[in-house]
Amino acid sequence: MSKREDSEPVVHIRRAAGVTMFIAVNSTLRGPALGGCRWLPYESEAAAQCEAEQLAAAMTRKAALADLPLGGGKAVVVGDPQNRSREQLHAFGSFVDSLRGAYITAEDMGTTPEAMSVIAERTSHVIGLPVSEGGCGDPSPHTAVGVFLAIDAALNHVGRSVADARVAVQGVGAVGRALVDELLRAGARVSAADPDAAQLASLPKEVTRVGVEEILSVACDVLAPCGPPSVLTRESIDRLRCELVCGAANNPLAGPEIATELDKRGILFVPDFLANAGGLIHLLVAREGGDASDTRKRLELIPKNFVRVMEIARAERIDPLAAAERVIAERLRR
Repeated sequence: MSKREDSEPVVHIRRAAGVTMFIAVNSTLRGPALGGCRWLPYESEAAAQCEAEQLAAAMTRKAALADLPLGGGKAVVVGDPQNRSREQLHAFGSFVDSLRGAYITAEDMGTTPEAMSVIAERTSHVIGLPVSEGGCGDPSPHTAVGVFLAIDAALNHVGRSVADARVAVQGVGAVGRALVDELLRAGARVSAADPDAAQLASLPKEVTRVGVEEILSVACDVLAPCGPPSVLTRESIDRLRCELVCGAANNPLAGPEIATELDKRGILFVPDFLANAGGLIHLLVAREGGDASDTRKRLELIPKNFVRVMEIARAERIDPLAAAERVIAERLRR
């Protein structure tokens, strides 16, 4: 699909095979809306739709800031991924196919490369199939590398290095765990929290385990949110004891005003859609026929984007989130 000049946000809804599915297409101005499919037992359909819309908007920002020829979209399915049927995956594939390329789906929370393989039986508008089937596999490690590069750039900005830096990782799922490994290899001192005891138990012995309620107040150089959205609120930021915030979580701020408040407190916030673009970059590289080495080269644009955003923030005397939004607005006007 080519880019559309009449792009407007839209949410498509379908109920089939016992599940309710939402596909939010936020923008196709720069190209097709590529974004993962979350398959989770949401509390309500309203909550699921809201998350789909918010994440689709974040994908638009992510693609535009990384200057990728993609729009922003996200799919959310209300269901239990542990009890998912092949029929349900086929229903979702047919739903994606009905949009005729406006949206391209991929793995996200509650889905896997193997699930993408089944979905691909009903649509060609899917990416991230298993490597054994000729696909590019799980994008999570590439997301983690991108976040690591952003953390490294942010620490350099404040005159520090990753080696011996104290990093608190909130959430050690696929991306968070891969980030922990990257940090340890670079010599960082890592503490981590996760509500899943098994995830914590699987971490290397060098990692300090911290309670879920304690991770935000850990004394550290970097807080890396890698879990649920909206963890940083007016109340929770009072507990922060870090110099900068940079992680993989989408939409970690309860609102844009939190970025301004962090800036006033001297805490550097690296916009999430700047730091966590690695997975999206990997999927685009794969779609273009490239491999992991090509992805690694393209990931260097993440620290370059950080430098540009900080230059604008300093020149305009605005916080980094506002600076990043200016870059995005420029690119969406092209």
